[in-house]
Amino acid sequence: MIHLELYRIFFVVAEAKNMTRASEILNISQPAITKHIKNLEDQLGNPLFIRTKKGVVLNEYGKQIFLYVKQALTLLDEAEHNISRYQKLNKGTIKIGISTTLTKKYLLKYIKDFHNRYPNIQFDIDTDPTKALIEKLKHGNIDFIISKFPKQKDLDLELIPLGETTYIFVGNEQYAHLVNHPISLKELQQYPLLVQKAPSNSRDSINQYFKQQEITLTPTMNIASSNLLIDFLKIGYGIGYVTKLYVEDDIKDKNLFELNVTPETEHIKYGVITLKRNILSSPCHTFIKYLKEATPFSKEENK
Repeated sequence: MIHLELYRIFFVVAEAKNMTRASEILNISQPAITKHIKNLEDQLGNPLFIRTKKGVVLNEYGKQIFLYVKQALTLLDEAEHNISRYQKLNKGTIKIGISTTLTKKYLLKYIKDFHNRYPNIQFDIDTDPTKALIEKLKHGNIDFIISKFPKQKDLDLELIPLGETTYIFVGNEQYAHLVNHPISLKELQQYPLLVQKAPSNSRDSINQYFKQQEITLTPTMNIASSNLLIDFLKIGYGIGYVTKLYVEDDIKDKNLFELNVTPETEHIKYGVITLKRNILSSPCHTFIKYLKEATPFSKEENK
């Protein structure tokens, strides 16, 4: 295989049409340039230039080679330029898989701040269910996922924790009187119970929670998304099983009230899910690093 540098020297000589001028441009001695061109001609099996008193001009074979070399070097220069822009965060797209609710409750504030710092970095958000997002990650359609961590281990995935939350039972002001009263699951069954439809991490969790207590889950309503579930809870349709992270602001504003249901529900970690064999771009690395530094959970981990 012919070394790329020989083609670069050939290109400069062809443009300059003079060995001496090419020597000055490349900062290489003229005898060295002559030797490199001879080496290239030998490897190609054909002369490339016609020597004249004024310098050199391409022969017909050299003209054809020149066209290909020019295209190749132009592409390489563009690639080097774009890589430099990526590294300087002047260009790039970050493709994230994440739920609509987690985008709204967690990610948006960080995207806003990151965009202010690096306005030329674009975001492409995919909001399929986690299982579907993992398939897209493995097929290279997204760069990484931000999600609750899956319970089943997958050796292809790397998990980078950003925070910890838990599942809780909440209701609107109609159920505020229950806040200070411990409620068993059997007592809870007396009230309308709203849960998220399967397949979802939330539904898997509550199914397991009831199963461990040997109680049959009989929800009043199955709702497709956590966002919609929270909306139904706010207007008093019943008590719901939700991710605490998603309703912290509503609890603070007293739109919803956290109930004291026993036994305690599980604690769960959420964060970035990447593919171990995947090489992330500089914008992706920078954004993940920013999330880790900005997240209270990550700061606790680093103490």
